[in-house]
Amino acid sequence: MEPHKQRNLAVRLVSVARRTTVAVVVAALGVAVLVHGAPDRGEASLDAQRAAKKIGTYTPVTGAIFNRPIGTPWQQYAIFRHVNKAIDSAPAGSTIRMAVYSFAQAGTADKLLKAHKRGVKVQMLFNDHERFGPENRLVRVLGSKTSKGSFAKFCDDSCRGVKGNMHQKVFLFSKSGSAENVVMVGSNNMTRNNAVNQWSDIYTVVGDPSLYWTYAGVFDQMKLDRVQTQQYIQARINSFGTEFYPNTTVVSPETDPMWQQLNQISCLGAAPGYGTPAVNPDGTPLLNPDGTQAQASIVRLSHHAWNGDRGIWLARKVAELKRNHCDVRIIYGIGIGGAVKAILQNNQIPMTYGTRDGIHTHQKVLFMSGVFAGNPSSQVVWNGSHNWSDGALKRDDTVLRVDGPDAFAQYNANFEDIWANG
Repeated sequence: MEPHKQRNLAVRLVSVARRTTVAVVVAALGVAVLVHGAPDRGEASLDAQRAAKKIGTYTPVTGAIFNRPIGTPWQQYAIFRHVNKAIDSAPAGSTIRMAVYSFAQAGTADKLLKAHKRGVKVQMLFNDHERFGPENRLVRVLGSKTSKGSFAKFCDDSCRGVKGNMHQKVFLFSKSGSAENVVMVGSNNMTRNNAVNQWSDIYTVVGDPSLYWTYAGVFDQMKLDRVQTQQYIQARINSFGTEFYPNTTVVSPETDPMWQQLNQISCLGAAPGYGTPAVNPDGTPLLNPDGTQAQASIVRLSHHAWNGDRGIWLARKVAELKRNHCDVRIIYGIGIGGAVKAILQNNQIPMTYGTRDGIHTHQKVLFMSGVFAGNPSSQVVWNGSHNWSDGALKRDDTVLRVDGPDAFAQYNANFEDIWANG
């Protein structure tokens, strides 16, 4: 691909995704994505036919789900339950694709193998930092040949880049229950540690074929375990934004996609019902020139790992927002760097690491309410698997941007729970 065409790939994705067919989105990604139809009845075994009768009736819906590691087992495993029930409800002939950094849940592996037995195509990608028993079992039963309908495979370092690793936590279902084109993106690994020791999230989008096939297209690049010419992909698809890493072009704040997002937040001028009343550093109301109280944008971050040179320039941008009267609060995890933490503390940003021994955030979440890209009535959430660090630029990661009051309300409620009780 010629260099100028590489640079324009993301632009073309943006332009076609809003009013396009699925085929055009897939073509823009430049990958081979198979559209799966009904299975060949001649190949369906009696066991598969019997298994098909046991399919579940769970239907995923659009929205966020969070675990609560300080809660009951039911709360701790809320995300796992969501994924497992979606697996149980995938019908024969459908396809499940999962890319998960750590997968150690034997029960979920059982469900995936049962789905495979009833005629679901099950496709799994793992990172090779540690090979858990359930991962090895899936590789042994499904095989690792990605030309087959079902497979399980470890990527060598990152799947689409050089070095790094496969760090995504993405769950795709062509159909589950009565839902089609299901995309689940989050910070949750399928491990007990993630359920009982880490605050995590998953956001589900249902019924958006362009978003679904974009994620499926990137998955089909990843399964090749081959360095891609165009590694970083950014697109605006209907009401969502997507980013796929690695990104080897980030060399300064201005070239960092997350810095660019932060740079579009303005701290004053939020519309009524958005943001919060603005205050001066001494806590007194900040007034507009006409004597009315100014309205400040709300900025919240919950981040597991935030470090390195990249972490420092992102911290400086967040500190700038605080100085400009944004209402900023931060929940930080074990991966925060000393320099990053000092910058944030020196700018009097309220922060918490949590008060429960061994329990910390694993989220990679930024959300805001107020002025974004000049719109004073914005509410935007960014979630996914991407940490704010130098190393994250080398990894297979994804960021999902979701606009609107429903997502903001869900993430804000979860943030306040962690802030008050975590």
